[in-house]
Amino acid sequence: MASPPDPAPSASAPTALGADFHHLLEHLDDGILFLDRQWRIVYANRAARRISRMEPGFLNGATHWELYPTTVGTEQERIYRRSMDERVSIEHEFYYPPFDVWIQLRTFPIPTGIAVHYRDVSQLKQANTRREASARQLQQVFDVTSDAIMLLDREYRVTFLNRRGAELLSRSGEIVGRNLFQVFPGIVYKNSPYVATYGQAMEKGLGGYFEAYYPDPLNLWFAVEAHPTDDGIIVFFRDISHERAAAEELERKTSQAQAQAAEIETVYRTAPIGLALFEPKEFRYVRLNDRQAAFFGLTPEQVVGRTLTEMAPIPGLQELFEQVCAGTPVINYPLEGELISHPGEHRYWTVNYSPVQAPDGTVQAISAASLEITAQKKAEKALIQSEKLAAVGRLASSISHEINNPLESVTNLLYLIAAEDHLPPEVRTYVELTQAEIARVSQIATQTLRFHRQASLPTRVSARQLVDPVLKLHQARLTNCGIRVVTTFVSKHSVLCLENEIRQVLNNLIGNAIDAMRTGGRLSIRSHDAHHPRTAAAGVRLTVADDGHGMSSETKARIFEPFFTTKDLNGTGLGLWISTEIVQRHAGTLTVRSSQHPICHGTVFSLFLPLGEGAEEI
Repeated sequence: MASPPDPAPSASAPTALGADFHHLLEHLDDGILFLDRQWRIVYANRAARRISRMEPGFLNGATHWELYPTTVGTEQERIYRRSMDERVSIEHEFYYPPFDVWIQLRTFPIPTGIAVHYRDVSQLKQANTRREASARQLQQVFDVTSDAIMLLDREYRVTFLNRRGAELLSRSGEIVGRNLFQVFPGIVYKNSPYVATYGQAMEKGLGGYFEAYYPDPLNLWFAVEAHPTDDGIIVFFRDISHERAAAEELERKTSQAQAQAAEIETVYRTAPIGLALFEPKEFRYVRLNDRQAAFFGLTPEQVVGRTLTEMAPIPGLQELFEQVCAGTPVINYPLEGELISHPGEHRYWTVNYSPVQAPDGTVQAISAASLEITAQKKAEKALIQSEKLAAVGRLASSISHEINNPLESVTNLLYLIAAEDHLPPEVRTYVELTQAEIARVSQIATQTLRFHRQASLPTRVSARQLVDPVLKLHQARLTNCGIRVVTTFVSKHSVLCLENEIRQVLNNLIGNAIDAMRTGGRLSIRSHDAHHPRTAAAGVRLTVADDGHGMSSETKARIFEPFFTTKDLNGTGLGLWISTEIVQRHAGTLTVRSSQHPICHGTVFSLFLPLGEGAEEI
């Protein structure tokens, strides 16, 4: 059956799916669809859209039962509803007449409804039918050569029985010259193939074949052919008892083998480590699983046939494979380097390479198992960096606390000096300058303590109160880099938040903006009242804009990923990721726009925070 053209990819994939996971679903051969609790199809991958003949308007519109009315009242509906109501996973296979297809499916309960994994098994069904037909034809051809022969006259008396026939029927004594149905009364019953087939050959001149059980005293299965002759019929038959038992056993073992092969293939394809097989001459990929292909951001089909060094130009890797070809496996080897699909990104693996030997001992392939530990390595480095930063923070907090006490004494002394009536004008000027600088030092110490001490309850705070302390902490960097700061606060409302967490977000955004303008520029910070673009909740929007070099589309697509950084050793890649988590806890949003245009370049981060009504409890 010809398949309809594949509809355009769905634009309504669940937002919880990452881009890579969505890409993987779209390229699965099996159909995946999600049904919400109102029975609307909220997501369908490419295979599902093809198998179910989905139009673009099917998603998030009418219910499944309206789109496919012939499923109403069927076993499929019962299974879907049971899976939805009882939150259980169910397997089912059924024939769908409108599309003339056999479907094999399994339902899974998910938080928003149920997910359905299914495949078109029509070709498998047809193949099984053809295989069974071929087996019967082959069996019939083989049965014609049977050496058990019996002749029956018009009265159904046995007139001839050859040696093999006599051996098979010996338990019944001498039967030649006797009526067959009297010798074997057990074969005379309703719809008996013996009676029907022999009668058809005898009376209508039509030959026939059947397999049937001979009851006591033979207790055997026979394959029987009956052909008309001029004076009766000729019967060819043979004992197929062992063959039937063997066929049943073979069918059982075949079914088990197919199930085991499917299980092994599933484990291979979905294993959390990369698995691959290479030919031993040019080290080309022969096969690989999804995880191994994901290292390159490709599908297994796109990698097969390409060489090892083409995909992973890592120094020393070629020599490792040559070592394996010589018969020495590589066990738990720490490998690091870059892949051709991700230049500039240093990654880490633990690998095992083993030779696959032929019966004569020659290496016919190389198996590879690779476990990527890049995230673990980056996490270790980030943890070390985090511990250092935490230690510095605690030290800075202690120093700030200790500085405040002598600063208070110095401030008091300066106040007393300034109160002297006979103080010379030039000395009074110096005293006032000293008081201003001491006040600035005290303010910096106070802000440092604020950043270190986290509040446990949310408070209402204005945009200016959030931004000003962060700018003061960065004042030295801003001055040294020649960056001009422009602030515009027109918001009339305050927001309910953990102010130090939001200051942490602003500290990260402003710090990134300064890093992008090392040779000077303008930092614009604005606030205004706004509404959430989707929920329409009232809130305040803060924008942090710089006219730095901007970001490429590739960088912009990954900036919120953990451990992704463009600052090499100076960054952990966790700042924006943590900032996103903080904003989400506050029921807000954090978005970015960036341009590398030669004239209009720079980056704008937009932070929306709700006023507090209806926001998530924090």
